[in-house]
Amino acid sequence: MTRVYDFLGPEGFGTYEVVWDGPTFRKVSAPPKALLIPGFVDIHIHGAFGFDFMSATMSEMAILCDRLEAEGYETFLPTTVTSSPSVVSKAISNLPDHPMIGGFHLEGPFLSPDYPGAQPPSEIVDPPIGDSEWDAILNDPRLRLVTLAPERPHALDLISRLMKRGVLVSMGHTNATFDEARRGFEFGASHTTHTFNAMRPLHHREAGAVGYALSTDGLSTELIYDRIHVVEEAARLLIRSKPIDKVLAVSDSTMATGLSAGKKIKMWGLDCIVGRKEVRLADGGALAGSAITLLDAFRNLHEDFGAETAIRACCVNPRLSMGWPAAPRVYLELDKRLEIVERRVAR
Repeated sequence: MTRVYDFLGPEGFGTYEVVWDGPTFRKVSAPPKALLIPGFVDIHIHGAFGFDFMSATMSEMAILCDRLEAEGYETFLPTTVTSSPSVVSKAISNLPDHPMIGGFHLEGPFLSPDYPGAQPPSEIVDPPIGDSEWDAILNDPRLRLVTLAPERPHALDLISRLMKRGVLVSMGHTNATFDEARRGFEFGASHTTHTFNAMRPLHHREAGAVGYALSTDGLSTELIYDRIHVVEEAARLLIRSKPIDKVLAVSDSTMATGLSAGKKIKMWGLDCIVGRKEVRLADGGALAGSAITLLDAFRNLHEDFGAETAIRACCVNPRLSMGWPAAPRVYLELDKRLEIVERRVAR
């Protein structure tokens, strides 16, 4: 079957004739029937629809995969929160062997206590040196991404070890100065977690981790684009500052995604309140995570920055950052309202 779509294809963004027996793509001059995009790749997601990866059973994880599939997901990395090794081990033991699950993202506990966000400060520790109770987790072949603060003692050694094993290391929840972030990058940390959030901000006399992220072409950068964690003007600064393939949308979704605004929930031992697009701590209103999927982020990016930026950030760049095959397994046909009309699995 052959159809005509707006698509980010081999010759850039434009109108393509797509032959689905393949698929193959040929740029044409014809009115498009719809927008065609690869499936979403979310490398930072803690849960959704009332489920949290730290406590979900295998059967609940399977349900969550089905729900995320309906939201256009192709692949995602279930993401932990700062906890003890035993709690993290139990959580990752419940990850099913599912084609949508690309491994897991270890966020914490090797973070800065100055920027914990909603991560439990009491569980934050220095990176291990030598044999430790974290060895089984850090050597798990499913580990794909680790978020840590590069200024912590022994962090550079851990960055180097993980990088040599092919694990993507990200700087996040960090009070790193510009030079400390640079050292992290030199040792192999080539990514930043939810850029702007939970890190030393840009200042004209100490540019900090944000300044390093904005000014370093080789560093890929996560962006939570719910327009609350990061406003449009800051997102525009990031997108203009970075190479076209180095801005990645992430949901940072929590169990609050899909729940009613105003609902009170217990999340990671904290009392929280669900907002319209975010979840906040009940005791002061600090952000604890988002309540969006990548489909929501895609719509926001499409509206504010155009189709090509949205496709690259939500579908293409996350795949590149993880070193995964460039050819998508899933394609989504979207109508003019950016609703998913059809999900196609490539042969």
